[in-house]
Amino acid sequence: MVRFLTFSIGLILSLGIQSCVSTPKQTELNKESVNMNITPKPQSVEIRPGTFVFKSETSLKISPVVSNRNFFENYLTALIPDLQVLEQGKAEITINLNSDMNIPDEGYQLEIDPKGIQITASDDPGVFYAIQSLRQLLPVAVEGDGPNLEGHQIQAALINDYPRFEWRGMHLDVSRHFFPVEFVKQYIDMIALHKMNTFHWHLTDDNGWRLEIKKHPKLTEICAWRVDRENEDWRRWSPIREDEPSNYGGFYTQAEVRDIVAYAADRQIKVIPEIEMPGHVSEIFAAYPELSCQGEIIPVRPGSYWPNEDIFCAGNDSVFAFLEDIIDEVVELFPAEYIHIGGDEASKTHWKTCPKCQARIIAENLKDEHELQSWFIQKMERYISTKGKRIIGWDEILEGGLAPNATVMSWRGERGGIDAAKAGHNVIMTPTSHVYFDYYQGDPETEPQAIGGYVPLKKVYLYEPIPEELNQNEHQYVLGTQANLWTEFIKTPDHAEYMVLPRMTALSEVQWSDKGQRDWEDFQQRLQSLFPRFDALGWNYSQGTFLVEIFPGRIDNEGMIEVELTSEQPNLDIRFTRDGSVPRASSEHYTEKLRLKEDVQVRAALFEGNKRMGRVIQRDFAFHRAVDAGTSYKFKYHPRYQAGGDRGLVDGILGTTNFQDGFWQGFEGNDLELIIDLGGTQDVFRTELNFLQSINSWIFMPEYIEVSLSGDGENWELIKRVVNEVPETNEVVTIQRLTADFPTMQTRFIKVLAKNRGVCPGWHPGAGNKAWIFCDEVIVK
Repeated sequence: MVRFLTFSIGLILSLGIQSCVSTPKQTELNKESVNMNITPKPQSVEIRPGTFVFKSETSLKISPVVSNRNFFENYLTALIPDLQVLEQGKAEITINLNSDMNIPDEGYQLEIDPKGIQITASDDPGVFYAIQSLRQLLPVAVEGDGPNLEGHQIQAALINDYPRFEWRGMHLDVSRHFFPVEFVKQYIDMIALHKMNTFHWHLTDDNGWRLEIKKHPKLTEICAWRVDRENEDWRRWSPIREDEPSNYGGFYTQAEVRDIVAYAADRQIKVIPEIEMPGHVSEIFAAYPELSCQGEIIPVRPGSYWPNEDIFCAGNDSVFAFLEDIIDEVVELFPAEYIHIGGDEASKTHWKTCPKCQARIIAENLKDEHELQSWFIQKMERYISTKGKRIIGWDEILEGGLAPNATVMSWRGERGGIDAAKAGHNVIMTPTSHVYFDYYQGDPETEPQAIGGYVPLKKVYLYEPIPEELNQNEHQYVLGTQANLWTEFIKTPDHAEYMVLPRMTALSEVQWSDKGQRDWEDFQQRLQSLFPRFDALGWNYSQGTFLVEIFPGRIDNEGMIEVELTSEQPNLDIRFTRDGSVPRASSEHYTEKLRLKEDVQVRAALFEGNKRMGRVIQRDFAFHRAVDAGTSYKFKYHPRYQAGGDRGLVDGILGTTNFQDGFWQGFEGNDLELIIDLGGTQDVFRTELNFLQSINSWIFMPEYIEVSLSGDGENWELIKRVVNEVPETNEVVTIQRLTADFPTMQTRFIKVLAKNRGVCPGWHPGAGNKAWIFCDEVIVK
């Protein structure tokens, strides 16, 4: 990939940190302009006069009370080869632990003055994070063979720093695609640079089992391997032929796991294994079919597997003996206090017809299959707790009742995390909307293939893990946040690096820095100083999207919409038009928020001088009779797709082809039936509804729309039905407007009905599952 910023930034940083190499006089005059270029941003930085200058042999002394002393010495001497390690005497760089300074857990004080550099912390993690901050103040060349730093200067400063959240994580799925030990360690290095402390290792799923279990060797002999379909689309793999060899896959031996866990521990990172249950386990049935409800051998799937109805038989005691065997070996490999047990997307289809499962429901006095899943999870939690461990599960483990000591990982939005926190359970926020790094981060037309969605850098950076709905006392249950990298479409380490960097950098500041410390423009500038370091480390990364983001506000008291245009490219100009024409270098230059009060199509693009960089982006605004009118719903929109709430379909803001852009309301399995109150009698002659079809995301056009009118909100007259004509088999993501024209009539209330087809059709990969309809606006003329 082209890295056009590297050369110039590399020159700027060749002597060290940007804007930090200065004389004492300059420092006195320009304290406010000095930027320490440390990411995540420290809690407190006090710039002081002078600089520390490295000698030909700078000395280091680490206090014996630092338990990981030997590792820290080796780590620093690898960065600074001319470093002289002292056991006695006075050194220029000193590291010590001090419990009397009231430094928070994982926090540190980094004091730099002309005489030396002093690191003080209350624990080993604090020492390591201080070293990461110091590392970012050194030339990027230290990431290679290591230069002689004689003469290199670092601005004098006092840095007091500590993390906001205790859980600062990154996830890696190695089931969909297997990654070698060398890359797993590199992934841990990436986590370490960003002061994160948790590596969530997704080791098992339908596409391959990746962990050696000595008591059940067929898990790695058979379940770790699948037929090779790497040259085919993940969603459309060809059928497995009889006697076709299973030659794609791999697994980690227990020796390799111990090595990785130790490698992470040195870098103050805990490794959390995920062992899926009771669903996402079909790979196990390739070798152990007797553990399923069906009892049939299922080959390990080489691609998308939906509907995924294969599940452990909850009525079979052998299942729990099998899982306990696995847990016995897992707890010996992973010293962290948590084991992640999955719990997501567990279809109950087979449980409903399985005699053993139905017998279990009766024997345990359970109400239904949801309570059976809760019983399953709680049974495993009790066993895991006897091993001194606690469980984490995806938010589906809330269904049927939550296990007493379970921690919830909230991925389907924040609702699960909110409910768990209000019930006094610990939660980790990891919603698809902000931290699913398998989603596109830039223009899908130019980016490597991704699973879908759109999570650009700024969206990650602006994420706030503590929902407003939680009161102050409930904040304590939000342990933190993490990003997830699912690898259906990510086959190589190079692609994995690209998908997480620099979004991992943005997330690290969300996890570490206080909310009030975060500043998007400041972060953008500091990020530029990290790119050359990524280059020196050989890490692949995205230069960011070259798209303009158009962020509308909501209707204000003056009936206007305020619109902000932003980009991830701070050095490029935004040019825009309001008349639907293509922006040119001579078009209006964006300098402040727009205020709109009439129908308009805003189109915008980035420019470097006269050259356009990237595609033109547009957003439409429709001002009409129903804007900001009162509404009432028969069936509520899905909590993940609210479009701003009850007035989201009458806000004048139209959605884009990205159904997750925040301006579409989604209805899963239900019709859209909405009553609009115009506030008084008005002349009406047309009603238009905008819909999205994206069948690969299970989103279909409605079968038809109906428009009814009423003067009193009780007695209704059906005025018009309009049938959809977009083929349901059309795979192109399409926005289609259905328009109902009728003679001018006086009315106050308008009822619109959009008929959901109910379930996905039989030919669809999601056949029989609930279909969605998505609407972004009801326009009344």
